[in-house]
Amino acid sequence: MSILDGDGDGCDQPKAQKEEPQQEEWPYLDVHRHLRYWKMCIRAPLPHVYLSNESNRLALAYFIVNSITLLTPPPSERTAETPEPLISREDKKLMRKWVLHHQHPTGGFCGTSSLVFPLKDYDTFNFETKTSDEPEHAGLANISSTLFGLQLLALLADEEDEAAAEKVFEGVNRTGTLRWLKSLQREDGSFGEALSDLPGHGRFIAGGYDMRYCYIATAIRWILRGDVKEGEPGWVEDFDTEKLAKHTTEDSPVTPKTKPTQATPTAPSQLSPFSTVLSLPPLLPPHPPPSPSPSPSPSAPQKPSLLHSSIRDLPGLIHWLSSRPFVYLEPPPPPSDSDSYIYQEDDLDDPNFLLPPTPSDLLCLLSETTTKDGQPKQAHVAFNGRTNKVADTCYFWWVGGALANLGHLDSLVDKEPARRFLLEKMQHRIGGFGKSPGSPPDLYHSFFGLAVLGLLGDERERGKVREFDAGLAVPRATVGVIEMARGRLVELEREGGRGGKGEKQLDAVELGLELRGGERERPKWLGECGY
Repeated sequence: MSILDGDGDGCDQPKAQKEEPQQEEWPYLDVHRHLRYWKMCIRAPLPHVYLSNESNRLALAYFIVNSITLLTPPPSERTAETPEPLISREDKKLMRKWVLHHQHPTGGFCGTSSLVFPLKDYDTFNFETKTSDEPEHAGLANISSTLFGLQLLALLADEEDEAAAEKVFEGVNRTGTLRWLKSLQREDGSFGEALSDLPGHGRFIAGGYDMRYCYIATAIRWILRGDVKEGEPGWVEDFDTEKLAKHTTEDSPVTPKTKPTQATPTAPSQLSPFSTVLSLPPLLPPHPPPSPSPSPSPSAPQKPSLLHSSIRDLPGLIHWLSSRPFVYLEPPPPPSDSDSYIYQEDDLDDPNFLLPPTPSDLLCLLSETTTKDGQPKQAHVAFNGRTNKVADTCYFWWVGGALANLGHLDSLVDKEPARRFLLEKMQHRIGGFGKSPGSPPDLYHSFFGLAVLGLLGDERERGKVREFDAGLAVPRATVGVIEMARGRLVELEREGGRGGKGEKQLDAVELGLELRGGERERPKWLGECGY
């Protein structure tokens, strides 16, 4: 079933009109329509276009579960009219087990359970002790899937049972994951994506140079490390935080050594400022949450001094970020002399924005925008990723998230026209958000559309979308779950418990056999091992 097709569940226009809340003034977030979209995503096969993401199942699950959590009120705020949660308590238990299937025996998570343990390594695997003769082999675990896995475990916490929050990381190989994370750091302080073996050359850090990996590394460190001192039970060797800070603030292409608009070799430039801004605060002991709950005023920066003092040209970075919004203009209509004219993909790159000379001129442009009859027109403010890029839903997140963590979202973003653009131009009629106006919804942009609304904290979305943490990219309540779960995991290791030993990672073999048909199709080598 395609996401774009009607599913017989109220996505046709007549029924949708009946369900629209008449008391709300357009534009508004149609929560019921969005929940139907996410219901299709979680309970039905995804469209064929997602087949290329087979190795990124944890990423897809993160977008889906995080979005459903954002749209689901906490138990204390639910009423008789509140629909039943899309993910039941029992489903959360099963999904947590599924997430743990992706954990690699030596630490870290893989994007899909079929990559958990390379088949050739079973030749040296002891099925009695469940250990490998090559304990340092990293397999196919990667840094982004590891963060997604940890975030998912926290998002799937049972909110009906407050005591269950501290148990969400039980089964996570904390020690192995932190040691594996340390092995991904290069000499210059940067991080790669995974460890790989090159025949004849040995092991190397794969994945290229991408500032996102630095951010992900600090997020994983904050989630798992805790305040254990060297020599205490549960202490794990740390990666070099000073080298990472130096790479982030001095060697990064978004710092003043070059220009803040320059892109990294492997990532669009809008990701680099976001990742740079977020890579520093989690390094501070004793690992404070990336985003405090109260939204700070412009005179009270949201981040500790390390972030502001380490970026050598902080005003330049803020100026570059604040220059990303522009007045969105409707694309030109097709030529009138051609009824058969079909838009080409290149048409989307035609100028569709009015970029102000300076950020301060944006308000003037907004006030000058009028209709054909001279009446004031409600303008739409969109965001791009770099100069001359067109509008995109996710750019609002990358720019807005960075500004939020710098404490300048409220003072430098005109929220009302930006919210209007998101809801009027990007919100799709079947639910979800598209990449650009008129685009079909997809998991990635649909999630970030909701994340932005949670970040803006508009009164009209209060009770519809949970407040969102721009540091860990989860609802703010989930940050508290992570803190409790980390404390429990550290406590178990201090007591010599089994909670952090990763004893569940081999369930992936059993899961694979079930999907293949069980005993009838067991590979011979599994039978010979007595598994």
